[in-house]
Amino acid sequence: MWRDLSHQWQIVFEEAWKAFGFGSTPIGAALFDREGQLILSDRNRSHEADTINKEISHAEANALRRMDTDKTDSRSVMLYTSMEPCPMCMGMILMGHIKTVHFAAFDDYCGMVHLTKQDPYYIGKKVTCIHEGGEGELFQLTIQSYYELRHLERGVSGKVLSRFYETNNKAVENAKKLYAGKTLDTLSQNGALCGEVFDIIMDM
Repeated sequence: MWRDLSHQWQIVFEEAWKAFGFGSTPIGAALFDREGQLILSDRNRSHEADTINKEISHAEANALRRMDTDKTDSRSVMLYTSMEPCPMCMGMILMGHIKTVHFAAFDDYCGMVHLTKQDPYYIGKKVTCIHEGGEGELFQLTIQSYYELRHLERGVSGKVLSRFYETNNKAVENAKKLYAGKTLDTLSQNGALCGEVFDIIMDM
């Protein structure tokens, strides 16, 4: 339940829920120092009006671009993200010298964490990637599957949703039930807090 999450994950999921409200891919990310203090947080901004290049406005990328490396040693920073980083974001993590990544949900469609154990260049960067799983993964894949269901209505391929089903079928089934009544849209429009939405999904 929401009260049981660390403050790091609460911040990340709050960003993901904000992204959902804007109609963007619901992914959030945040940077913390070694003591667990927040440096900054951000979200996917692909559907926000003032985003110039919507295709690459991913949560992790947005957070990393904003980090002031004159004031912060990137090697000491911990990146938390609600979804396994994609090829672009994983590249930025490596080139930005981030050494610790926590991610809530596996992305079997375009996640790149596996390369940290397979590719010589990635291995040499010595990035530790920690999968959270559990309730965090269930929440993330539920709201992101809901987002994908919107796309299905517009005629987009269901291949992403199929991969999510392989990872966590309960999340996809939750999303289908919620989408049938447009429940998450209503909650977002009514200003529901992320914690409320999180607990609704956990109670399903």
